[in-house]
Amino acid sequence: MCGIAGVTGTDRDLLERMLTSIEHRGPDSWGIEVGADFSIGMRRLSIVDIEGGEQPLYSKESACCIVFNGELYNSPELRAELASKGHRFASDHSDTETILKAYEEWGTACVSRLTGMFAFAIADPARRELFIARDRLGIKPLYYRARGSKVAFASEIKALLQDPDVERAPDLDVLHRFLLYRVHDDREDTFFRGIKRLQPGHWMIVGPSGIRRIQRYWYPEVNTEFSGHLSDASYAEAFADLFTRVIRRHMISDVAVGVSLSGGLDSSGVSSVMAALMGTGADTHTRGTLHTFSALYPGQTIDESDYIHEVERYVGSVPHYAYPSVEEFWSEIDEWIWYQEEPTISSAPYAYYSVYRIAKGNVKVILSGNGGDELLAGYIPYFYAYLTSALSQHRIGSAVRETVRGWDLYSKYFAEVWRTRRPGAPDTLSMRSVLASSPSALAAFDYSASRNLNRRLADDVTRYSTPNLLRYEDKNSMAFSIESRVPFLDHELVEFIFALPIDQKIKRGWNRYVYRQAMKGRMPEKNRTRRSKIGFTNPEVGWMKDRADSILRIFADSRTAERGVFDPKRLVAEFDAWQAGKPGDGLIFWRALVAELWMRRFVDAPVALGHR
Repeated sequence: MCGIAGVTGTDRDLLERMLTSIEHRGPDSWGIEVGADFSIGMRRLSIVDIEGGEQPLYSKESACCIVFNGELYNSPELRAELASKGHRFASDHSDTETILKAYEEWGTACVSRLTGMFAFAIADPARRELFIARDRLGIKPLYYRARGSKVAFASEIKALLQDPDVERAPDLDVLHRFLLYRVHDDREDTFFRGIKRLQPGHWMIVGPSGIRRIQRYWYPEVNTEFSGHLSDASYAEAFADLFTRVIRRHMISDVAVGVSLSGGLDSSGVSSVMAALMGTGADTHTRGTLHTFSALYPGQTIDESDYIHEVERYVGSVPHYAYPSVEEFWSEIDEWIWYQEEPTISSAPYAYYSVYRIAKGNVKVILSGNGGDELLAGYIPYFYAYLTSALSQHRIGSAVRETVRGWDLYSKYFAEVWRTRRPGAPDTLSMRSVLASSPSALAAFDYSASRNLNRRLADDVTRYSTPNLLRYEDKNSMAFSIESRVPFLDHELVEFIFALPIDQKIKRGWNRYVYRQAMKGRMPEKNRTRRSKIGFTNPEVGWMKDRADSILRIFADSRTAERGVFDPKRLVAEFDAWQAGKPGDGLIFWRALVAELWMRRFVDAPVALGHR
């Protein structure tokens, strides 16, 4: 696990600056290869094959070399297959070497053989090519900038900004889409003009004269049928077996492994299965002790202490707690934005940042429950897609039964929709009203949510929701040199869930139905049957109102006005109206604030090598 970077040509000085800027991703060691056509390097966080896993790693047979960020969970199986084909390995169990040999055997098709999270680059001198690939779900990041024959790539954007030729300017179309529609990371463009991300499930070939080809290699199939042919018990058993296998391989490590525990259904399940596997001898290098890391908010309505402590007792963990506070958040918001690199939809990811801070020094690897909600319909608004799916497939009885059985949850959602969207509803807060100019046509966002629940979930997992959550998780964890693993987004488990019928997601008044059934007897019943959902978050509305005066000064500042993104007078007036009780989404002001602070940090001044 590390950070990687590279450039076309032989600019060693630039490559060293790039790697220095992402030292937090890999403080254990670093390495550089300057070739005739490409220069590549890495920062290493030692997780697997600590003694023999230094990079760049070279092949004597092909003279290819690789830099790799991630973990390959099926490395033992692939090594055995490759050995049977005559490949010789210099290391005992380096997954980096496994990828390099897989490339030598199968070329670009090797990515379809890999199970894990990865972003890697292989310099192939015989072909005079650089082969760059990213995992199917985009768990590991990869950014690049191409201008003619000059191409640079890196695990973080700040590394690319070490090149003085790179323009520090916002992409206004991306910025406006974020401000208006709460979307980002859904396409290749970043908030930085000219800097792109290699999309999940894609690979790229770079030659000495520039990018030669970009291709998508993963096309998950989605079952659109309402019900299946197997019993609920059969689906649950298959899910439980696969989920256990996935957790087991995510525990592979030569260093200590822990888990981030929010008290929610997903992290509670991950923690419980991890503990059960440790009881059967799964090696996590924790000497039989499971460390859990949680954010607590004593006295706040979002505090999840009861559910967190329930899991701690169930698994017998050693608990560690972060207590995020409004004072702490505002004192280090500039530092947090430096690590995040791009604006965030809300301040909620700061809770994870606080948790990873306390994990540093205790473990090097943390598993989380990220991704479960989007895969298994964990959010209440997904119920609308369930209803449309049922009605379109003539399942009137199912639609009625689910509405009745889940009325305690769904009634609140539909009441809010009616309150804000009914004819004659009072005016609500509007981001468009505080912009200084009309966005261009390129900033338009046409989110036509599928009427089929499974397609809607697949869209969110692959494009609209999960990619930004993964960005937050990667940046938060790597800020403290922690490797974060997300077993729910193991591609084998994702493909299994995509293949399930719709009524295994919502049934008998429960969302995440198949998962709840599969976890009977495997996790605390209080957590398995909970109806509410909070998860890792902050009391962000209260935190904003607590610092209203500071926020108003930023909104009214001359720098904000001169930038030309917002109309400061209207922005201040709407913020005042919100504090006075005007209805609507108050987080439009967070988006305005974080966008302005982001531009001050990354656009107005050169990006330093460190956050200070």
